[in-house]
Amino acid sequence: MAPLITARQRPTSPFEEAEAEAEAALRGQDGVAQAVVVSRENGLGERRLVAYVVPGVPDADVTRHVEKWRAVYDEMYGDTVPETTGIGDDFTGWNSAYTREPIPLPQMRQWRAAAVDRVRALGARRVLEIGVGSGLLLGPLAPRTEAYWATDFSDAVIERLGAQVAADPRLRDKVTLRCRPADAADGLPAEHFDTVLLNSVAQYFPDAAYLSAVLDVALRRLAPGGRILVGDVRNLGTLREFLTAVHHAQRPGDEPSAVRAAVDRAVLRETELHLDPGFFTDWADARDEVVAVDVRLKPGPDGNELTRHRYEVVLHKGPGRPTHLADLPAVTWGADVHRLSGLEAELARHGGRLRLTRIPNARLVSEAAECGVPATAQGTPLDPHALEAWGEEHGRAVLCTWSAEAPGWFEAVIVPADGTHCYGGVYRPLDTRARPLANVPGASRRASRLPAVLRRDLAAELPGHLVPDDIVVVAHLPLAPDGTVDRAALPEPT
Repeated sequence: MAPLITARQRPTSPFEEAEAEAEAALRGQDGVAQAVVVSRENGLGERRLVAYVVPGVPDADVTRHVEKWRAVYDEMYGDTVPETTGIGDDFTGWNSAYTREPIPLPQMRQWRAAAVDRVRALGARRVLEIGVGSGLLLGPLAPRTEAYWATDFSDAVIERLGAQVAADPRLRDKVTLRCRPADAADGLPAEHFDTVLLNSVAQYFPDAAYLSAVLDVALRRLAPGGRILVGDVRNLGTLREFLTAVHHAQRPGDEPSAVRAAVDRAVLRETELHLDPGFFTDWADARDEVVAVDVRLKPGPDGNELTRHRYEVVLHKGPGRPTHLADLPAVTWGADVHRLSGLEAELARHGGRLRLTRIPNARLVSEAAECGVPATAQGTPLDPHALEAWGEEHGRAVLCTWSAEAPGWFEAVIVPADGTHCYGGVYRPLDTRARPLANVPGASRRASRLPAVLRRDLAAELPGHLVPDDIVVVAHLPLAPDGTVDRAALPEPT
């Protein structure tokens, strides 16, 4: 996480001096990623120091987080696989967060088919899959490849897959399995693979730094011109909306104040990694080898959590000539275009290529009260799948992506369907300094006890009047457009 930028550079009053000294002490504490201290006046006119801290992830917590997920998968896949289950057909553990029941198999098969089709469209021949799990992608993909390497951190997963692969003559000479953590590169050939897959695995990482390290490993394994596909990424922009919808589904009778308080706690205690798409554009901008970033909504007709709140990313390694789409002419849904039948005319006016912006996402309509659709939204909500189906009927490629303006909107790039699969600039990030790019699941366990620990440690280090009266743990600090902390937007302590 980047160092915190504060608007105040030099204390100008005794209150600000106290704030600055307490801030400095807090930032030096183990388990604190960012900290701000402000002085607030209570109802009696007394000044109190209030600290706001974002938890960090010490090395011990990183290890603990990874080991916790390893234990989950060791237990889940430690049993003998049923004889009726072929490799790639075991959807154990895929339960709905809303109902806690297994997601219906037809929806899971549709989800898997979409992921397989995307990989095949990239022309993958030499594949490395990091976090192979039960082999949901390996099963259908490996028979058509030249070589398929797969890793997982669970011994039970690799042992079970090994037995299945050995029994399948289509796979035994193509598939190589290794048990190792996602960030370990030993034993994997460098610059060998044309495709590296991380499908539905990044959510188990402790923080964004760990994912960044894994992506660096993957980039070095890629041959020139290859690509990394990161699938099933949880969207940080809709995390709060998702958790609110889950709470409503499980406790529909709660009052709004109880829902807000419960969701506040759930955000801090979230154990899965959620990422703003800007994380991937920032990661790519820092690496000269990456020539294009392609961020898209999850495809599919089913309105469930797999399509509402997740997305996929393809990171292309050079050399190559990606088709860059960031600067296409933009038209606004509900203002310039009111219905799908009007798209052909707009495309004709713009040379057959355009970007459709500010489309209310029909997948999120049921969660619209929380999903942040601005009051200025116009036009009928549209399902991305319906727009993609329109494109197929009219010989157009429709690339649906998130809108950086609001989590309830999406954008669609519409271009000729010419078989191109190396696109860049589909997603247009805003200034990423003004918002967080990831949560910190590796710190979720310490969030509830962090205030007491910090108050004890600060009392041993600072004079009593400098120990904050209140310590508030927050998922992120509010930022102004210039990337500084917006101190006026800090919440009142409860």
